[in-house]
Amino acid sequence: MSVFKVYSFIEGKNKMTENKNLNNRLIGFEDSEDLSMNDLMKDYGGDKSIYFGKEIEAVIIEENLDGFMVDLGIKSEGIIPKKEFGKSKIPSELKVGAKVKVKVLSTNGQPLVSYMKILEKSRWDAVFEAFKNNKRVYGKIIKSIKYGFIVDIGIKSFLHISQLDVNFIEKVEEFVGNSYEFIITEFDENKKHVVVSRRKIIETERNAARASALEHINEGQVIDGIISKITNFGAFVNLGGIDGLLHVNNIVWYKIKKVEDLLHCGQLIKVQVSKVDKINGKISLNIKNLIPNPWKCVNEKFPLGLIVKGTVKSVMDYGVFVELEPGIEGLLHVSEYSWSDNSKMTFKKGQSIEVKIIGVDAANKKIALSVKKMLINPWDKALRDYMPGTFVKGIVKNIVPFGAFIKLPSGIEGLIHINDFSWTTKIKHPEDILKRDEEIKVMVLGINPKDEKISLSLKHTKPDPYKKYSVGDVIKGKVLRIVDFGIFIELEPGIEALIKNNEKSFTKTYNEESQSVVKKDENIEAKIIKIDVKNRKIELSVKRLEFDREKTLVIKYVNQGNNPTLGEILTEE
Repeated sequence: MSVFKVYSFIEGKNKMTENKNLNNRLIGFEDSEDLSMNDLMKDYGGDKSIYFGKEIEAVIIEENLDGFMVDLGIKSEGIIPKKEFGKSKIPSELKVGAKVKVKVLSTNGQPLVSYMKILEKSRWDAVFEAFKNNKRVYGKIIKSIKYGFIVDIGIKSFLHISQLDVNFIEKVEEFVGNSYEFIITEFDENKKHVVVSRRKIIETERNAARASALEHINEGQVIDGIISKITNFGAFVNLGGIDGLLHVNNIVWYKIKKVEDLLHCGQLIKVQVSKVDKINGKISLNIKNLIPNPWKCVNEKFPLGLIVKGTVKSVMDYGVFVELEPGIEGLLHVSEYSWSDNSKMTFKKGQSIEVKIIGVDAANKKIALSVKKMLINPWDKALRDYMPGTFVKGIVKNIVPFGAFIKLPSGIEGLIHINDFSWTTKIKHPEDILKRDEEIKVMVLGINPKDEKISLSLKHTKPDPYKKYSVGDVIKGKVLRIVDFGIFIELEPGIEALIKNNEKSFTKTYNEESQSVVKKDENIEAKIIKIDVKNRKIELSVKRLEFDREKTLVIKYVNQGNNPTLGEILTEE
């Protein structure tokens, strides 16, 4: 009876057409175990020296298309079906004459035995032994699945993607087909569940290497290392078993934007150990201390007045930074580009430029540069051309809240302060008076070539109206406002004068509340008794004017020969 008929008879099926299904079921080891020993032996007799599940030694006596015929030491020969190996390669140890251990699957008719059951059990035993003793096993990653991989360590096991390496894995397909060493972290034979980890092995080896490396690394030591990782704050350098941090500030003496501009992964560099924290296993590295600090001799290399060539490194709104040599940069401020027009300052990164050193601050790592100071200084001539009191025409170039900048014919600019716009009118904003690019006449108030400043005035192009008034002048004005301490009179637009309460009229009577009988816009005649041109103040007196006039009348009365009465003189006046 063939293997297929025996298996079909055990299942209670007598149709030969089901042989194909039977062959497929032989591939799964658990299928035959679904039948108990009682099911197999009941009603069918059999050799009582073997039974379902028994493991016995057998000798292979023949190989045919169906499988391997084996001598079990009983009347009937058994068979190891080739179908139980599925697509897997038949083990090389299965050959005629070989003595192998098998497991009985069926004793009815020709006994059906399994070599894969024994092989699988031995593999599970070996895996369990490795798990129990925390031993490493070799395995091959055979395919990737969701969240990880299937690994063949003799049996199929699961490897979570996080346990493949200590680093993040971007291309998982690169690991499929490769063999590695693993440690078993979970084992459950009943559930056929085994989990492995490669990361734990790497971490263990790395920790051991770190501990060993820490013992031999000391502060101040200069050693070789390989850059293993680059970040925005620096680079990690492998020192042989342990990584040290090379901070971005410890790479070079000057500020860099990107670490990648100077270093790259895999690069071999020489570093100095600046700090070792053996408790936390951290090492700080430095390479800039291995090269001279360029700022230590900057005063000797770049003295004041030196003209040098440099390269534009960055362009800002307020100027450009120029590299004079690696690690040494200076600032060409926008105000140091031209004596006349800084708006034409246009530079591009990488452009070569010639500049003059005008300031060096080694302590703060700053160098001031200038282009205009390589040219003729128009301020040297300005002291002769623009003496205080000189009238000159200029163009309004810029208007600001505190005044206006005027470009003079020599190309320099002067400032009209807001207080120098008008003698009499208080200006709220210069743009109420001037317009950009307008040509105006101004007077030079003062010049300071050292500080490159020239003060101009718009109001000084006209006479000061306060200077046309003198003490003793009798003037007429209109009442602007009445206050507690007196009356303000407008002499002309923008010029006011004050009549204090004690300088009011002798002849007029006053109300106790208002202290005055005058009204707003009323015209009043008075005498100037005090002028303060600097502070723009004029004081008037009606009393003085009345007193002077009465005095004149008295003199006239005395000098008249016909001796008219005082009443007649007053009436006449």
